[in-house]
Amino acid sequence: MGSSMSLYLGVDIGGTFTDVVLHDRATGRLVSAKVPTDHADPTRGILAGKALLVAAGQPVEALSHATTLATNALLEGKLPRGALLTTKGFRDVLDIGRIQRPAEGIYDFTIDNPQPLIERGLRREVAERIDARGRIVEPLDEAGLRRTLGELQDADITAIAIVFLFAFLNPVHEARAAEIVAEALPGVFVSSSAAVSPEIREFERSSTTVIDALLKPLMTPYLSRLEREVRQDGVAQVRIMMASGGLTAAALAARQPVTLVNSGPSAGVLAAANLGRRIGARDLVTIDMGGTSLDIGVVAGGRSVQKYESKIAGLPIRTPMIDVAAVAAGGGSIALVDALGYIQVDRESAGSEPGPACYGRGGERPTITDADLVLGRLSGRLGGRGGLALDRAAAERALARAIAAPLGLGATEAAAGVLRVIQARMVKMISANTLEKGLDVRALPLFVYGGAGPTHGVELAEAMGMRRAIVPYLAGNFSAVGLILSPLRWEVSRMVQAVAAELPADRLAAVLAALDREARDRLAEAGADLATVTTRWQAHMRYAGQSYDLPVELGRTWSGRLPDTVGAELIEAFHALHAQRYAYRSDAETVELVLVRVAAEGPETGYPAPQAPDVEVGAPMMRPIFFTGVAGWRDAAVLDRRRLAPGGAVDGPALIEGEGSSALIPPVWRAQIDAYLNLDIRR
Repeated sequence: MGSSMSLYLGVDIGGTFTDVVLHDRATGRLVSAKVPTDHADPTRGILAGKALLVAAGQPVEALSHATTLATNALLEGKLPRGALLTTKGFRDVLDIGRIQRPAEGIYDFTIDNPQPLIERGLRREVAERIDARGRIVEPLDEAGLRRTLGELQDADITAIAIVFLFAFLNPVHEARAAEIVAEALPGVFVSSSAAVSPEIREFERSSTTVIDALLKPLMTPYLSRLEREVRQDGVAQVRIMMASGGLTAAALAARQPVTLVNSGPSAGVLAAANLGRRIGARDLVTIDMGGTSLDIGVVAGGRSVQKYESKIAGLPIRTPMIDVAAVAAGGGSIALVDALGYIQVDRESAGSEPGPACYGRGGERPTITDADLVLGRLSGRLGGRGGLALDRAAAERALARAIAAPLGLGATEAAAGVLRVIQARMVKMISANTLEKGLDVRALPLFVYGGAGPTHGVELAEAMGMRRAIVPYLAGNFSAVGLILSPLRWEVSRMVQAVAAELPADRLAAVLAALDREARDRLAEAGADLATVTTRWQAHMRYAGQSYDLPVELGRTWSGRLPDTVGAELIEAFHALHAQRYAYRSDAETVELVLVRVAAEGPETGYPAPQAPDVEVGAPMMRPIFFTGVAGWRDAAVLDRRRLAPGGAVDGPALIEGEGSSALIPPVWRAQIDAYLNLDIRR
């Protein structure tokens, strides 16, 4: 064991498993555990995983945690009752939205936009007005606001969102209103748009602030309890992963919980970028296939790709996040026969309770994991430390009852049909999400992780014409690995709204300096050493008359000053990015700078080189395995990944079993083991 200050834990709570990774920075030891997620009390799963890796009484320096609690609350509609205070005349912004039907409902009129999270009777107007230049036109009616709050006192609300017109230019009215709410309704959580999303687009800003407010009554007690219990269990610091791809203190995360929505997949993409830089693969497509979903990301130039607006459960969220697209395709996805007699894979997952039929926890409906087990693609144990013994007979019964019997198929045909359906869905989604970014996946490696990812990843690469896949060591717990590597981070933005060619460099520098101070103050609260912090910045720009903007980076960190040529550099970079994204540029058009964004970030931990095994590989076991690429069974070598040393190679067909995942190597593919114990798999 290392010293008392050398142990770091990463904990990623998924829909099926809670993944825990321990890194001893003194010795380099990197080990993992996987325990079923306890949905009733996620902290129990965290402590159970920790107990498998850390000796009783041994202190841990830091625990970094990614949670799906905020995302799931939105997806399941399990949010508390709240109210909205908004400028007089703007009560119905949440109803009006963009006056557009959802994309999936263009032809299906049974699909509509989701209902606002706050009912109309609890959306109250406040007399006040700030104009489009940030000037006060009508002072805040404090007496009227107090009367409104008195009316809300008996409405059983736990949170209030404050969204006033043009508060992103002048937040004085929102700030004063928040003070009055705190006085009149103590104990009610408050979110103001100027603090949560100080950016244009009234609907998106309102939606984001409402989501933040309604998450506070859920996330604040959870994070407080988590921090208290793990500290009592010997952990010195607790850090929480944000969707933007960095860690923060639990107290700061509770102060702005909208930053946690969709944060779960971020750590894996960060870890892929980190490891990719070290092995010379700076451009990657990443897939994380767990028990519930397939998450698709992109690494470009050694860094994760970000986006600044997303939709969760049909609701817009305008906050920075790593660009990850999720599709309902995980090991727990349930297979069925539809009314027309076709095999389908449902968007519902069996989760961890009861889980796939083969888990032996009472599940009776067949899943992707059951199909993989029946086809020999999994062995009888799943998950390494804390994992489960798998029941093949139960998987066969579930597939026979739900798929084979209704269609008159044999066990192999039923299981293979399920895999063909789900793999076709995954190929479609990976292709769509990379093509829209202008990427040709055939020229890129597919970086594969998650508990179910390595079982399918190389076959997906083969179906898309890709010639290389990379499966990292501890692939089944890879997002948890990312958590121990991720830096402390805080991101802030400010509206500028100026013609780019007319914006003086010193004015832009003043905005950057103010944002840098604000971001560093938040990092200091999280315990960062400011001497090690680096600040990156970007300008969101557009052609005059466009509704949406593009984030432009010059690739330079903030050093305290800007060259006089910065405006011209930004304009040229914007033209080039617009041409890349939309296939044209308009040099004669006026270019506007809409807002400036700053991200202050502490140092990232270097990717650890796992300890190479000191045991002989030995002769592999052989068994028949079904490969979807050749649509048939092949005798395949089955090897223990923990016995594979750097420099070794494995020719397909083969199955390489690791802790938490099993990597399938199809015929005509070869896996080489590199210095980081990755499987570098090439056709």
